[in-house]
Amino acid sequence: MIIDTTPRRFTDLRREYPELSDPVLLNSNNRTKFTGEPDVAVVGAGIIGLCYAIHLKNTSPHLKIAVFEKSSAPIQKIGESTLSPFSKFAAGDMCPHDYFLRLFGLKDGLQFYCLDENDRKVTMSDVGGADISYQLDRRVSELFFTIWAQKLGINVYHGVECGIELPNGAGSAIRKFDDHVTAGSMNPPQITLKDPMRSMGTTTKSVNAKLVCDASGFSRSLTGRFGNKEKLGPWNCDAYWAYFKQKDAGLNVDKRLHKWDHPATKHMCFPEGWGWFIGLISWHHAPLANLMDLVAYIIDSTSKGVPADEIPCTQELSRTFGCPNEFITSIGWAVRNDFKTFGDNLNEYGASEGERKFVYIKRKYPALQRLMDGSYEVLPKYYGAQTYFVRKAMAYRSPIVAGDGWLAIGNSAGFTNPLISPGINAGIGGAFYAATLTDNIFAAPLKDRMTVMRRCAQMHQAHMCTFKLPRLHLMNRLWYNSFRDHRLFEKLTTCFWALAFDEIHEHYEGYKYTIEDTTWNVGSGSEAFKEFSEAVLAILESADELIPSKEVVDRVVKLSDECLSRRHRLYPRNR
Repeated sequence: MIIDTTPRRFTDLRREYPELSDPVLLNSNNRTKFTGEPDVAVVGAGIIGLCYAIHLKNTSPHLKIAVFEKSSAPIQKIGESTLSPFSKFAAGDMCPHDYFLRLFGLKDGLQFYCLDENDRKVTMSDVGGADISYQLDRRVSELFFTIWAQKLGINVYHGVECGIELPNGAGSAIRKFDDHVTAGSMNPPQITLKDPMRSMGTTTKSVNAKLVCDASGFSRSLTGRFGNKEKLGPWNCDAYWAYFKQKDAGLNVDKRLHKWDHPATKHMCFPEGWGWFIGLISWHHAPLANLMDLVAYIIDSTSKGVPADEIPCTQELSRTFGCPNEFITSIGWAVRNDFKTFGDNLNEYGASEGERKFVYIKRKYPALQRLMDGSYEVLPKYYGAQTYFVRKAMAYRSPIVAGDGWLAIGNSAGFTNPLISPGINAGIGGAFYAATLTDNIFAAPLKDRMTVMRRCAQMHQAHMCTFKLPRLHLMNRLWYNSFRDHRLFEKLTTCFWALAFDEIHEHYEGYKYTIEDTTWNVGSGSEAFKEFSEAVLAILESADELIPSKEVVDRVVKLSDECLSRRHRLYPRNR
C-alpha cells in the first residue's frame, strides 16, 4: 500500500523552525488556546492521567480539560506489559486493538516458570490465549494517548511544572470534612504554573480549575501534601532491572522453559521473588517529530475509517516516516526484603547496586544464569546515563487520595508490585472510576455540587485505599508465597486463575471497559479470592523459613484442592 506522505506537520515544523523545543512541538498540537480556566486540570500526562482525561471527555464532551506534564516529552519507563483492562479501555474509548499492533508488540497471555536454587526442577504455569494485549514502548504509548487526547479537544501541555497550593482550606482532605455540608461550589486546590512562557508561550501562571486530578505518579504532587506514604506490610519488595538484546531466537533455551519463544510476558519465579522478561518493539532512536507524524498518521487512519489491515506493516511505516525501531527485552527482578537474600559483600558482582543485585540473583539460579548468559546481551545505558535501575520498597499507599475539589489516581494514590502489571492494568480501573465520579460531580446542579463532590471523594477514598490497593497487595503476597515451593506454585497459581474468572467469556463480553470492570482488580476483587488468600497466608506467613516445611505445604495443598473443587462445581467450563 502507498502511504500518503503529504501530512508531515511535525517534521515540517521542525525543519522550518529547528530551534523548536520538544515541549513546544508537542504543545503546538493542542486545538485551543490556553485560558487558565479549565473545568478539570490533570497533573501528570502518563498513561493513567491521559486515560482519566480521555474517558471523561468521551462521557462529558462539554468539559474543558487541561493536562500538565513536567517532562519535556513522553519518556520510557518501567511497566511495559498490559492485560485485558488496557485492551478493553483502548477498544471502548479509543480505537480497535489491531491499530495498536502497528506500534507495539503482541502479548499473548502470561507464562510462569518456578525455579529452585539446586536446579532440580522447572514448574510451568501457562495462561496463554486467555488474555491478548500488547507489550508497550512507554514513550510511544504515552505519545499515542497524548495525540489522541488532543484530537478530542483535551489540551495536553508538556514541559511545565505545577505548583499546588491549598489556600484558605482549599482541597480539604476527606477526614477534615465538616459533618454539616454547606451548599455551593467546590473549593479545589490552586495550581500555579512554573515558567509557562518557555513551553506554552503564555505569561498566565494561575490555573483556576473547578476540579484537580492528581496523576503525578511517584512524585505525589498533591497526595504528598496530606501525609507520607504508608508502607504496605508485612514485607515489601525492591526491584532491579536493565534492558537487553536477545542473541538468538530462543533456539538455545533450556528445554524445560517450554514455549519460551511464545509472545507472552514471562515470569521466572524463585523463593525470594520473581523476574520479568518482556519483549518490546523499541522506538527509542526515532526522532520525536517523525514519531509524532507516524502516530498522527495511524490516528488519522482510524478517524477516516481505514481498516487496520490496510495500514502498512510496522517496518514499512518505520522506513517511510524515518522512525527506526528494534526488538529489545526488559528484564528485572522484584525481590522481597524480609529474607536475607543478598550476601554481605557484593563487589564481585558489578559496579553499582543495581548491577550487583541483578547479577547476584542471576548467578544464584543456574537456569537463570544459563538463560541470561546464553541468550541475552545487556544494552549499556540504553535509556540514559545508567544501565541498571533500582526501585526500593515499592509497595505503598497514600493515606488520603481525595478531598474538596480533587481526586488522585495511579501511583500518586499508591503502588504495589509490577507482578501482573497493576500499575497500568489496575491503574486504568482507578482512572475510569475517578472519571465516572467526576462526571457525576459536574452533572449535579451547582447548588448541590459540594455535597456530591464530598460524597464522591469518600467513595474514591474507599475504592482506592480500602479496596483496590489492599487487594492488590494481598494478591502479591499470595503469588510471592507460591514461589517458595514447587507444589505451592502448582496449586496456588491454579487457584488464583480459578478465583479470578467466573466464566472466561463473560470477562471479555463486548470487549469494552465498563464500571463493573473496576472491581475485577486484576483478579483480586472477589470476596472468594480474599477469603482464600487470607486463609493461605495465615499458614504460610507464620513459617519463618524461606522454604516451608512439608507439613505447611500439605496444609496449603489441602486448602487449594478444596477451593478448586468448589470452583469447578460452580464453573465447570473453566477447568
